Amino acid sequence: MLTSTITILTTLTALAAALPSPNLAARAGGPAIVPIPSTCTVTNPLPTGSAFLPTDSAKNSLLYNAYYPAFSSNKTEMAEQCLQQCYGYGNHTECKAAFWAQNVKTPAGYYGTPGGDPMTACIMFDRAVTPEDFVAAPEGEGTDAYTRNLAC
Repeated sequence: MLTSTITILTTLTALAAALPSPNLAARAGGPAIVPIPSTCTVTNPLPTGSAFLPTDSAKNSLLYNAYYPAFSSNKTEMAEQCLQQCYGYGNHTECKAAFWAQNVKTPAGYYGTPGGDPMTACIMFDRAVTPEDFVAAPEGEGTDAYTRNLAC
């Protein structure tokens, strides 16, 4: 009798813990992709289509970065999604600029890797960026670079 009571209580406890909760906290992952309202100003500090990478000094203002395989052949869509994630970061005012490019080498230590793998990058900054925050990329790196400042 005691064994069956314990078994039933254990089963009910496990089921109760497994049921969905309406009060879930935010989970780990990238910032939400949120459309940028017309009340925000988006500016382009650099020419689009060039190959460039952030300088080490710009990386001091790094807010968030993600490196991943390209998920679409539509580069404009992927770059704009990176900017929308910048807007979706925090309370919609923390991220001030986003940089997106293909063939960007992952940094050493990225998710425990030695780094150096060419991936698509979405890098966000806590301040507006200027042309001085970027350098010409080595051949084949930082291709189709896109950067935008965001003021909301």
